[in-house]
Amino acid sequence: MSLLWYIQSGLLALLLFLMLRNRAYKVCPWFFAYVAFGVCADVARFVVDNHAVAYFATYWITEAGYCVLGILAMYEVFSIIIRGLASPWWSYLIFPGVVISGVYLSLACAHSVPSKVSGLPYYIFYGEIAVRFVQVLAVFVTFIPLVGFRRYRYALGVVTGFGFYSTVELLSMIKFLEVGIKSKFCWGIVSATAYGLTVLIWIWFFRVPQEMSLC
Repeated sequence: MSLLWYIQSGLLALLLFLMLRNRAYKVCPWFFAYVAFGVCADVARFVVDNHAVAYFATYWITEAGYCVLGILAMYEVFSIIIRGLASPWWSYLIFPGVVISGVYLSLACAHSVPSKVSGLPYYIFYGEIAVRFVQVLAVFVTFIPLVGFRRYRYALGVVTGFGFYSTVELLSMIKFLEVGIKSKFCWGIVSATAYGLTVLIWIWFFRVPQEMSLC
């Protein structure tokens, strides 16, 4: 796990450097905030790694931050499509509909599968499941319009990465709810590996500047 953490953190730092070098923060500011937050979160978790109570609090607080910024990053991509493709007025209702659907599916999951977690982590955990549902559903309404347009290279990268990671994470989280603490180690390995591959996807798309100013 430690090796996977170092690899993941190093790749995330490389992604942040590429985004700074290519000024991607001007194109995808919320996704840039997500990546910068990820680097800071890794540093914070490393600092308190030997303090159980502090690490517990830091972990769940940063997970909540990931959830909020992940939703904003996906909304950013959706807004780019709306602006770029001259979509009708009702298209602005699609993303709120996706969010509502994600929350509903998360609540349905909470009622159908007995949870092995409790307290504040319970709400953050199911909030994260809702975010994963939202990201997976959002991929279906954002991926196809982005394919083939070089001016949307960054947005396509954001969607591809989140789509892959959210699918793997969603499946593993639901399995974790069923099995409980027994699957914690396997869940950690799967999650860290999937996130590392996701960051590699983002690095591939953000390695060069975009041709146009719009994402």
